[in-house]
Amino acid sequence: MKSWLLYLGVSWLTQSPLLGILAVAAIWLAGGGWWVGRLPDVLGPWRRFQRVRQLREALLVNPHDLVVRTELAGFVADREPAEAESLLQEVIRRYPENELAHYHRGRAFLARGLVEEGRAEIEEALRLRRDLRWGEPGVVLGDALLGARRPADALSAYLQATDVHGSFAEAWFKAGVAAKAAGRVAEARRCWGLALTSSAGAPPYKRRKDRLWRWRAWFAQRQG
Repeated sequence: MKSWLLYLGVSWLTQSPLLGILAVAAIWLAGGGWWVGRLPDVLGPWRRFQRVRQLREALLVNPHDLVVRTELAGFVADREPAEAESLLQEVIRRYPENELAHYHRGRAFLARGLVEEGRAEIEEALRLRRDLRWGEPGVVLGDALLGARRPADALSAYLQATDVHGSFAEAWFKAGVAAKAAGRVAEARRCWGLALTSSAGAPPYKRRKDRLWRWRAWFAQRQG
């Protein structure tokens, strides 16, 4: 009904039924999430910048706020790993069982090229909470290990992520890449096939988010 009223309103205002149809199509595409997974999040960097600024201002007021320290470290771990390590030192000293702090420190180590140190921290985070961020730490570790030309270890990390989150299309696709690099072609094809089908029962927003990885898996299957 709302679409019909929109069509009538735009058509009457513009005296063009075609523009009415186009307006309905534009609203449907925007509201239906057509762009999710197809277009980049252009506002993401700005939101990140704003949040980092807010967190740094909060630390000026209370430098011992461990929650703020951990969140800020999560934002800067990849680009400013030394700052992240400094922020997390007090957090882990006071709360050694903080799985998120160990994860972010592991990311900071990986960003500095300290693969074994980063791996140890991420594995400690997963020991404390196996389903931390629904498998994201496994993908982060897998990316680092694959970059270090250790595809078999990377494959294990990616598969660990899929054990936590079975419909993790990104992890399945990357597991296929790692398996192929390790010379395990049949395993690679199996992983790419699962990347295509794993999110079949997921909510629509999740399927839209994963569509890029499904496309890449589809192409990889035909090339490999």
